[in-house]
Amino acid sequence: MPEQRPFWEIIMFGRQHGPRAQREEKVLHYIIHRVDEDADLHDVLQEPYVRRNCSQVEIDEIIMNPELVHHCREHLEHVFASGELDPKRQR
Repeated sequence: MPEQRPFWEIIMFGRQHGPRAQREEKVLHYIIHRVDEDADLHDVLQEPYVRRNCSQVEIDEIIMNPELVHHCREHLEHVFASGELDPKRQR
């Protein structure tokens, strides 16, 4: 009988499993962590950790991952709601 994987894991990482899926998941969580630190997503994708652990094809798959897209959207909502980008705000 094949191994049963959680529904959301299949949606986020496809039907693949094993070392590649685990590596991509670690890189995904690293990217999310860096975005939380207000790092630019484009810059994070160029960082040595990401480049060392994923091919360009794998990076392309990660940036289309619903979890990352959702997280980046939430982060942007937070930034806009905080007023950080308000041009009238005193710095």
